Amino acid sequence: VCSSRDTSVWRPTLGPEMPKGHRSPLAGPVWLSLWVAAVPLAAARGPAAVVLLGPSGAGKSETGNTLSGGSNFLVSGGLESETLVPSAQVVDFEGRQWQIVDTPGYFDTSRTPEELATALERFSEIVSDHIVTLAFVVPYGRFGDAHFRGWRLIRGAFGASALKYTALLFTGVGARTEEDVRNETGKLCAKTPPPMLCTVLDELGAAHGGDAMDRIVTFGRLEPERRARDRKQLFKVAADVEVSAGGRGYDHGEFLRAQARRKLMVARITAITNEEDKRVLELLLANVESGAAADSDLMRRLEEAEGLGETQMVYLDFEDRQLGPFSQVGSGFRQPMPIPYVAMKGFESASGLGGELFIHTGTDSGVRLRNGDERTGELRTAPFLLGQGSIRCEATGGGGFIAICLADGGEDPGGCLERRLALRGSVLEAFEIGQEELLAFVGQAVYLRLVDDRQKNWGFIALDNLEYPVLVPSDNTTEAEGEASGNESSATPLPLGVPTTSAPAAATTAPPP
Repeated sequence: VCSSRDTSVWRPTLGPEMPKGHRSPLAGPVWLSLWVAAVPLAAARGPAAVVLLGPSGAGKSETGNTLSGGSNFLVSGGLESETLVPSAQVVDFEGRQWQIVDTPGYFDTSRTPEELATALERFSEIVSDHIVTLAFVVPYGRFGDAHFRGWRLIRGAFGASALKYTALLFTGVGARTEEDVRNETGKLCAKTPPPMLCTVLDELGAAHGGDAMDRIVTFGRLEPERRARDRKQLFKVAADVEVSAGGRGYDHGEFLRAQARRKLMVARITAITNEEDKRVLELLLANVESGAAADSDLMRRLEEAEGLGETQMVYLDFEDRQLGPFSQVGSGFRQPMPIPYVAMKGFESASGLGGELFIHTGTDSGVRLRNGDERTGELRTAPFLLGQGSIRCEATGGGGFIAICLADGGEDPGGCLERRLALRGSVLEAFEIGQEELLAFVGQAVYLRLVDDRQKNWGFIALDNLEYPVLVPSDNTTEAEGEASGNESSATPLPLGVPTTSAPAAATTAPPP
């Protein structure tokens, strides 16, 4: 639903207010950010958005003026950045509406990191719901430490999923074209050791499974003919990025989730009782916030300080005809259980590692059902402590979602990170909730949900070869817990996938037919 619309800014309404009476063990702003990110955006698309990102002085505002065809963004003429808050302009180009979003630069010469973070958060208030490209803008020939730190900061702010929507835009290239810059960059990256720019290109290429060179765009002399050429080229690359993503745009809810994850890490650092550990973590956090260290480095050190133990991967292939740690919530199914691939004509795993059995919510009691897609239901694991790593599986269907939720969050959607399936085919494809997306949940009691909530248009979920990380408490952790409780038996390590003391409402399974 659109709350307002004028000639320059499109503003989505993210959803209703928090439920009354909601109580959270987390800080209010953090919980609210997680909750807002879980609310789906309006079905109607706004204009295709191109978001300009990068350090101060890179030329983002002038690039915005080239793309919008006028002087719509203020350009700094001195040491102080002119862009203090995100701004946007909607333009028409070759029969399509585009939104150009200019953002404050990192390493701004006059603003604190806290002021910049607050300003950048406002970006979610003005951006369209259909972000097709995030353009990382850097001046040609000057990709140094500050630009690499800016790259890290932006990757941390927008999440790992943003990389497949990212293009690298060089400003100030003079008469050079993309082909010239690609040739020069190729020669640079052949050197030993390669410059930092090559690391950025490697990450871009790995994210979208192709050659990062096709994501390079050059903006040259500020002359009418060159500006028209550059404008057309950027919109072409943005359209290509959109096509490669299957027509889907970057989910700016991921931006909100990334902010929430950072705040949760800050809260966990504050809770550390060892002063030396806390001091080291605060220094590392400052490095992360300046782009000098990665979030994953901070997370590993935080886990050590918390004494959370080692991560073990749980792997479920359902070959034993059991649901493993999953049980049914409610009574949508009579007797949920894995079903043989041979009973579901055409179904197979893309990897060829599917074995004989898999989960399909359009079936029941191990048999195929007529009009099975019309059934809805939920399977949920017992709570466990989430370890470091990604959640991976093979899946297909368009009838629901896979989610990870905080076990002490009750039934409120605010504590869940959801990934909806939109695959219409009988081949189970690789599906992942990445490690960086899960950072805020590491060390927390969580549970997994498989939710079938649609009755038409491939209204099922099919899943196999599920893998997820679980923390097994260290001996030191369990001994400390036992001493604190005065009960030696409470020091028993957490088995994989068994309930913790903070379990949600008990799941129920209907009796067999």
